[in-house]
Amino acid sequence: MIKAMAFHIYQQNLDVVSRALMAGDLSEMMRHIAIPNMMSTHDTEIVMSSPEELDIVMSDFRAQLLARGVETYTRTCLEADFVAERGDMIAGSHRTVMTGRHGDAITPYLNHSVLMQIDGQWKGIWLQAIMDNTELEILSPDIAAAQAEARRVLDRIRR
Repeated sequence: MIKAMAFHIYQQNLDVVSRALMAGDLSEMMRHIAIPNMMSTHDTEIVMSSPEELDIVMSDFRAQLLARGVETYTRTCLEADFVAERGDMIAGSHRTVMTGRHGDAITPYLNHSVLMQIDGQWKGIWLQAIMDNTELEILSPDIAAAQAEARRVLDRIRR
């Protein structure tokens, strides 16, 4: 019963954010994605620390999808459960499928994500797409490059 509730909450978040992304509705996304927020792929990671950064990343991603002919963006929960001893946190995995006029516009891929209940609202706090960012540019290349350079500077300072 509790696992089914986690599954439902996770899927509901996926559906709302997917619709908001395709509609370009940042305010709706902001109700379901926490700031700061971390997103990663095999080769890139970024932290969005402001609504403005979220807007840039999501706008870039949406533009990438539209340029590739994506008409539907569907994310389906595969599994989800509450994190042990944390009734305010859900971890799960889902599959992303994007279709265009002639079938899959982009090869479907898997993701892992964590939601947290913040002020009574379930929000995504972390997402990992199981792919390389170079395959789809899920994460804005400019922001990702700037944050990677900042990490390199910090690594040099620590040595």
